[in-house]
Amino acid sequence: MGEVVQKSMLDATLTPFYCRLALTLCQHARELLYDDRKYQSASNICKFISTLCRRNGYPQCVEESKLCEKVSELCRSPEKVNEARRICEVARRRCPKSFSIKAG
Repeated sequence: MGEVVQKSMLDATLTPFYCRLALTLCQHARELLYDDRKYQSASNICKFISTLCRRNGYPQCVEESKLCEKVSELCRSPEKVNEARRICEVARRRCPKSFSIKAG
């Protein structure tokens, strides 16, 4: 029982780190998606992002994870990159932390 509590505390501690890392990598992957020579790099990053988002466990994060995985698959075919870009934007909008509100 103590091991389960310890694991849950560890997850609670690491989840915000995973989210921040996923957001940073997402920006980089999106830049690579628009560089006509770097689709494979974007694919690798999106695949990794999907593992980070899945760790969170929230339904919208799990959905985002699946979308990032799909983007990763599509990036492997140059003729499907436009679809990958579109799905990447959908995934970004699913992320509950991808937007910040700033008061002025």
